[in-house]
Amino acid sequence: MVSSVFVSYNPNSDVEQTLAVRLHTIGSVHGFNMILPDRTANDKIMSAETKSRILQADYFILFSTTQLSRVVYEEISLAYAHLQSKARILVIYDQSVGISKTYQDKFTCVGINRSSRIESIVEKIIEEIKKVQVKRNAENGFLSVLGGLLLTGIALFTLSALDSPEIPNRQKKPKVVRRKPLKESKKSLKRVAV
Repeated sequence: MVSSVFVSYNPNSDVEQTLAVRLHTIGSVHGFNMILPDRTANDKIMSAETKSRILQADYFILFSTTQLSRVVYEEISLAYAHLQSKARILVIYDQSVGISKTYQDKFTCVGINRSSRIESIVEKIIEEIKKVQVKRNAENGFLSVLGGLLLTGIALFTLSALDSPEIPNRQKKPKVVRRKPLKESKKSLKRVAV
């Protein structure tokens, strides 16, 4: 059976939306039924179509670079009511932004420092997921079913930090200096013409 994965993002976050769409595309190519929310940038409440899509999902994932919006909290609550497993709902968020403790009992929550080495980020996420899976005895958790897709999402999430000006300790991209092409001498032009 093909696993269905609902990939959410906060409205008004271009970074998160881009990451979700990329993850959707990569997951679809590799045989997963990837599902995105039905929303516009200014949505304040969850649409009926999004509710329907969440109820079709086997897993829920969110990579968050901003505070979780009210719409995303509604989506997480519905996913938890549907899936009845914290091990199947994963929220990976940027520690510099933080996350409200309100709904953390409904999902696996992993805060990471996006400026850290990718290896340490992956280790931390795997460690947190394993803790929840062992507690819940979840044989169909993220690691066993979606390991490759999760690693891809982590890589995209970390790469999104490279262009993020609000993350400290990121080196600025060096300016590229374009040089004018050298003028060809008359002698070299004559050789070409012959």
